[in-house]
Amino acid sequence: MEPIRVATWNVGWTSSGSRHFAKSRALIEETRADLLVLTETTLSMVPAGGYLVKGGPDWGYETTPERRKVMLWSRWPATDVSNEIVEPGGRHVCATVESPIGGLRFHAVCVPWSQAHVSGGRENRRVWEDHHGFLVELRELLRREAAESRTSGLPLIVAGDINQREQPKPYGSHKVRKLWAETLEEARISLGTDPEMIDQIAVGHGLAASDSRIYPPEKMSDHHAVSCLVTPA
Repeated sequence: MEPIRVATWNVGWTSSGSRHFAKSRALIEETRADLLVLTETTLSMVPAGGYLVKGGPDWGYETTPERRKVMLWSRWPATDVSNEIVEPGGRHVCATVESPIGGLRFHAVCVPWSQAHVSGGRENRRVWEDHHGFLVELRELLRREAAESRTSGLPLIVAGDINQREQPKPYGSHKVRKLWAETLEEARISLGTDPEMIDQIAVGHGLAASDSRIYPPEKMSDHHAVSCLVTPA
């Protein structure tokens, strides 16, 4: 059974009018992803063909119609799509994908950064408040899906912009890093990509990750793209 490649990248709102557009599209092609999460993205960055599911259009800031905080592109049909995390909204989408290695429950995320709605947007949050609130909602969602017959038997993948890390220099408050670690442990998922990156891919029980890769954005974005191969454990 051939493995599938999962990739994620925060492209920093690169659009068809950006000077980095062609290089960014080329890097996305270079990943050769079968399942791809793009965050802070536009429709023009999505690969041709395949199937696309999108996070909601409202995350509390002024925006344009083709922008989304998170999109999941799949080489195979995506069903049972939902945007369960609504506060803070627009930063999550999940779907069931029937891949060659079996059915997968995939959660694509763009976890809020420390200053979300602190000095911009709604300006009614404390530092790291939206980040913590999002992870609480994600943990509760994973708990619900683990108890539901339609999703409980499906291996999990969670991927996207996590906006924190433990190493080499901790980023994020101790409270939010601890919550992310607890969420992973409770859902029986573990990182399949470099823990020094803030764009991450985590795979659940029944799956194994290998061949982790980092793609330097060369100032096309303030994030590195990451990918890994996924197979049944």
